Amino acid sequence: MSGKYVLSLAFVSPTPDDHWLNRLTAWASRHPFYHVELHLETVDKCFSIQFGDTARLRTKSMANPNYRIVSLSVSSHEYENCLQFCQAVETWDLGFDDPGMYRSWYGTGCCESSSQMVGRTFCSKIITEALQYGHVPEVEHLNPALATPSRLYDAVASSPRVVCASVPFKRESLARLSSAMA
Repeated sequence: MSGKYVLSLAFVSPTPDDHWLNRLTAWASRHPFYHVELHLETVDKCFSIQFGDTARLRTKSMANPNYRIVSLSVSSHEYENCLQFCQAVETWDLGFDDPGMYRSWYGTGCCESSSQMVGRTFCSKIITEALQYGHVPEVEHLNPALATPSRLYDAVASSPRVVCASVPFKRESLARLSSAMA
């Protein structure tokens, strides 16, 4: 059952000035993405991990013009479980998993452990784990260890639960523009 809750995934395309590895990742992918974040509207934060950091919720404006946002209408149960997982992950102190990220492109994933068991992760793996913890059916078939941003995009972009939604930054900008025009 879907409700008024929305989980938004922000898939990031590189700019010409981005690190060469980000550009190569996007170039070699089915879709031109190198990174993904999960926006949780009730706390207005994004969940992910970036190179050299830990997996956590961060305040972000969502104003990056290189985001391709896919929003899913989800039940309160799915949303709350995802949020609970993201908040728990912050206490695990998970570092970035370079080898795991590289293996996601060509590995079989059969012997890969969860991010918590390994003690490190990468963006699309931890977000897939969050969505699976939330019982989001669009990603049930994915092996988190093999979930690249492009594979995650394929799993959610064609869902019948995709909704036309926006993020706080864009809604605030539209409200300012509307006020100025009135």
